[in-house]
Amino acid sequence: MMPWAWVVAVTWMAACTAAAAHSGEQPLSRIAVERTTLAVDGVAHVKASPTVLGHEGQDSGWVELEFFHPDPSGDDWIGVFSPANFR
Repeated sequence: MMPWAWVVAVTWMAACTAAAAHSGEQPLSRIAVERTTLAVDGVAHVKASPTVLGHEGQDSGWVELEFFHPDPSGDDWIGVFSPANFR
């Protein structure tokens, strides 16, 4: 799967999970996913490290996120999702 498609898919899953797990208004509910536009650029990238959390039995961890776009804007956003219990 292309990196940009992965980011969109993970963000969409996070929004759906947050909406299903809680009642009331959630911060992610204000994101108009249906109005998202996609502008693919060959040099743009998103990279998360480590790629697997809890691999050695941990129940918490830091994730480093590296991203680049040659022409960023203030409306750009990246969604990162991890389940609360990833063991």
